[in-house]
Amino acid sequence: MRKLLFLILAAFPAFSYAQRDSVLILSDVHVRLDTTWSTFYHTDTDSSLFLSAINNIKPGKYPFIIMPGDMLKHKGHSKQVMQNTYAYIIKHVRNIDKRAIILPALGNNDCTKHDLPDAETYDIFYKSLLKPIDKNGEIEKTFRKGGYYAYEKGDLSIIVLNTILFMSENKNLAPAARAELKWLEYKLSILKPNQSVWLVYHVPPGIDRYLKSPAWQDSIQLAYTQIIKKYASLIKFQLAGHTHTTDAKLMISKGKVFSSVVIAPGLDSRNGNNPAYQVMYYNKQDKKLNKITTYYTDSLSNGQWHSYIFKDLDFKFLLDYHRDSSIGTRFIKHYTTCRGAIRAKDGSDIAWNEDFCLASQIKTDY
Repeated sequence: MRKLLFLILAAFPAFSYAQRDSVLILSDVHVRLDTTWSTFYHTDTDSSLFLSAINNIKPGKYPFIIMPGDMLKHKGHSKQVMQNTYAYIIKHVRNIDKRAIILPALGNNDCTKHDLPDAETYDIFYKSLLKPIDKNGEIEKTFRKGGYYAYEKGDLSIIVLNTILFMSENKNLAPAARAELKWLEYKLSILKPNQSVWLVYHVPPGIDRYLKSPAWQDSIQLAYTQIIKKYASLIKFQLAGHTHTTDAKLMISKGKVFSSVVIAPGLDSRNGNNPAYQVMYYNKQDKKLNKITTYYTDSLSNGQWHSYIFKDLDFKFLLDYHRDSSIGTRFIKHYTTCRGAIRAKDGSDIAWNEDFCLASQIKTDY
């Protein structure tokens, strides 16, 4: 009996490990192929930095490689540049794990016109990135309509949204945004009880810390959070990019968090961050995240990459501010992936304080 107990205990760590899987997150890569930089701060990503990150990624089996938007350089690119850049990125990303499903979201800099998705944007993006994974034409149908799609694998549904339509500056696109929300609610409503959902998109909701203003249109954000609350038990993970920072937003009703948005850092360093990518670990059974490892480099590392682990994925420290919170102070250190001073566009500091916590919260009164 004692021997049997020993064998069970010895096998348990291996069993736990077998129940865990990982996805690679490459956000805001902003690859610019026509330039090589001597330093990578406040610039787009040149090929040397991009390849440094690709070569640092440990070989592994990733069911999915998720790219939450902005693969192209900032502002101003022709159709040919778009096609060439997408082909270059996908060629190298595919070599990380040829069996992985690559799931990109449309970013505001992936549009032919900055911040404004149109039919030509959808056509180039679909043919360059989505056609290889579209087995039945369903992805093309919804993506050409509004830049969003769903990918199903077993009991997991990954819904990739186009939140460019939701942006505050795109109020004229509100009808298209509402049509997207109607589709999202329909997709969630037809899921079976044993299915789980991940939501992936580019621009996160809530207050943009850098601009100190709402990122989404108020009415669209309210409608979205209503949908998320209704189906919160099915939604195991929300992932966004855009800010280039390691951050989170909490959706709260009556003082309780019903969903959270994990914001991935950018490989591009234009916002003063260290270049970074992430590997996120999740439980195979319930599809919930349980660990995030962030890999980053800096100008002093001579091409070396460093890493840190984050496990406080309930984000409770952002719900109730405590000045001496060790988790909060570490979170701020990692906000720009250990770059140092953090400032908003107006020059004010972004620091661990009550305002930081309040800006992390999206409160609803219903």
